[in-house]
Amino acid sequence: MSSASLWRERDVRLVIGGQAVSAVGDAVSFTAFPLLVLALTGSGAAMGIVGVLGTLPDLLLGLPAGAYADRWDRRRTIILADLGRALLTGLIPLSALLGWDTMTVLLLVTFPINALRVLFLSAWTASIPMLVGTDRIARAQGVIEAIFSLSFIIGPVLAGLLVATIGPIATIGVDALSFVVSAIAMSLVRRRLQRERTTEQRHLVREIGEGVGYLVRQPVLRMAVLFFSIVTVITAPLVPAIIFLLDKERGADPSTTGLILSGWGLGWLFGALVAGRVANGPAGLLMLGSNALSALVVIAFVTVREPLAMVGLSVVAGALGALGLIPYVTLRATITPNELLGRVGSTARMLTLGLQPVGLFLGGLALDAFGGEPTILAVGLLGAGVSGIFIWSRALRTARIPARTEPAPG
Repeated sequence: MSSASLWRERDVRLVIGGQAVSAVGDAVSFTAFPLLVLALTGSGAAMGIVGVLGTLPDLLLGLPAGAYADRWDRRRTIILADLGRALLTGLIPLSALLGWDTMTVLLLVTFPINALRVLFLSAWTASIPMLVGTDRIARAQGVIEAIFSLSFIIGPVLAGLLVATIGPIATIGVDALSFVVSAIAMSLVRRRLQRERTTEQRHLVREIGEGVGYLVRQPVLRMAVLFFSIVTVITAPLVPAIIFLLDKERGADPSTTGLILSGWGLGWLFGALVAGRVANGPAGLLMLGSNALSALVVIAFVTVREPLAMVGLSVVAGALGALGLIPYVTLRATITPNELLGRVGSTARMLTLGLQPVGLFLGGLALDAFGGEPTILAVGLLGAGVSGIFIWSRALRTARIPARTEPAPG
């Protein structure tokens, strides 16, 4: 499937276009939130606490969110989650206008914003096979990730410029508006994003158990999820550590920080385009190899000081990230039956994202205790070690995308 054929479909254009706008807003907040916390508190530990609140919903709510994504209308779930996130995110800039304590508001809204994100992701990722057809998932994932990566090229640079001109609080308002655009686009989609249920609705706990059980019984998925769970815990504090290093220790201005972070988005664009074409090959080796090389890039990052060199390393890291992630999500989407996609996907995210608070909290403590460079170096060394251990797993090392040819509904 070519990218041109993907864009010829009206509903695909609407969904991807709306999510691309939302991703720009997310990329802006991705940079603005840590800068705002630093501006308000000057503390790496505070950055870690906000990071924990942002990822804790993945651990606590991932399983029920997946079950509801398989029960409820996925399109309506996406719309309501986007509107809820728009309202809660908008409270942050509103707090400055009304004279409220902004840090308190930020702490209060971070958990519910991300609870809605968990529900959104459960419905969104489960919708992709019905949107494009299981026979085109690998290529479609590459195209979608490439388009979204453009947002993370534009977003950090835009965030850096906006933070430097209007401040981090007002900059976060951009993300609130982007959620509204996403909700409007999804409301115009005509295609059903899930099949009719063929079995009677059962108790929620039993339905959750079906998703968990399926994941546990699949050796390839089991090892892939375990691998990514460990990797995401290790790499969780990486972006806060880089921002801490640049902003607090090296005195870089926000626009330079945004430019360096945007390099990751540029690399992700190239990596996604390549991964969409090669993910149907040795998916397991792609995951293992890209993580090992990415860890080496992280180690190299602390040895350079020139902004252009940092941008270059960020580009390489982004490309390697896409080359590892797209085979993983494609494996998960093609192996799992459609009626279990929400539950299996949310179970995987509960582990791969829900355990991030551990890494964020420990990373925040490490930043205050040791500084940015030692924390980043530790992330790189531990990341390389994970690939070295999991290369011994035959199930993961030999994993390939299964051949399934279910077309998208008309």
